[in-house]
Amino acid sequence: MNIREVTAADRAIYLEMSAEFYASPAVLHNIPARFREAAFEEFLHGNLAKCFMLEEQGQAVGYGIICFYFLQEAGGTSVIFDELYIRPEYRSRGFGRHYFDYIFKNFPAPRYLLEVEPENVRAIALYNRLGFTPLGYTRMIKDM
Repeated sequence: MNIREVTAADRAIYLEMSAEFYASPAVLHNIPARFREAAFEEFLHGNLAKCFMLEEQGQAVGYGIICFYFLQEAGGTSVIFDELYIRPEYRSRGFGRHYFDYIFKNFPAPRYLLEVEPENVRAIALYNRLGFTPLGYTRMIKDM
């Protein structure tokens, strides 16, 4: 297992896997390809988010995205686990656990947050084992 930040050479595989992710039951709805393309540019040139390739023997088997923002109630810049996608044939082999350990070690923060669909019981079980607990807030959005 290897984890590394994406490079420009990862564009096609990232776009392929993120399309798989957004077509899966792990999300509420699909998003336009242009959103995923813009995100990839942020990963390469911005400072609000990072994307990581999860690899086995040099082959991409998934990706993870983290984002940063300041939370006064947490006492500093916190990390949101925005997405974690592992291709079905590589699931239940420790990639998720390895990814979280990598982020905890390399991106220390006072608080880590994530979202999960209530039906995703396998992911919830992993997050519970990692020490995540429900926050108790109702999350609301306004898209423009």
